[in-house]
Amino acid sequence: MEEHIELIKELRKDRSAPVDSMGVRAIHNTSKDSYETLVALILSTRTKDSATYETIQVLRHHGLTPLNILKTPALTLTSLLAKVNHRNRKASYLREMSEMLMNNFGGRVPDQEWQLRKLKGVGEKSALLYLQTVTGKVTGIAVDAHLHSIANWLSWVETKRPHQTRKKLEQRLPRTLWGPINPLVVGFGQELAREKQKILHKCLRSSMLSTQAWMNQIKVEAGKRRDGS
Repeated sequence: MEEHIELIKELRKDRSAPVDSMGVRAIHNTSKDSYETLVALILSTRTKDSATYETIQVLRHHGLTPLNILKTPALTLTSLLAKVNHRNRKASYLREMSEMLMNNFGGRVPDQEWQLRKLKGVGEKSALLYLQTVTGKVTGIAVDAHLHSIANWLSWVETKRPHQTRKKLEQRLPRTLWGPINPLVVGFGQELAREKQKILHKCLRSSMLSTQAWMNQIKVEAGKRRDGS
């Protein structure tokens, strides 16, 4: 496992995956607004980072505050989310989440995991990522589809569900990696699925012999992910 992580770090040192420039952390770094970051996390579920990033720009232009979202007619809000998957459901989540913030937290986003998870559209992964991104608190490993899939592919764990993967990884990884492991592996997964030639070229350029030896395994897995397996 340790060797795999070092290999992935080597392949990811250029920080050229979509998550690096358009992921939730990148969105937060452009505004440092906690509400915008929470909205981005809700929108990002089952949606490409590029679509989430573009939608946040649209919402910023519209006025991205809890009060303004509540004032926005449902059909208008849904149309603003045109590029994200499950836009009808997510529009509903944003309205309900914003109402809960106004009624229960004075319009501010709470900074405790249990409070965050009471908000509509915010699950375990989103709550953990919010805390890591906005407050710097690392209370657990945020496991999404990329991390769950790759951890099983590389035999770090043998699990069926992301919450199971979280528990296993937290038992195996030092706490210093609990925060960085998500963007590290997510970016690797994105390139593996969508930019096979780029990641293979990085393997060839790597000074680590073990990275070059890993190429055949990467070729096979990249082919599966491209084909939707």
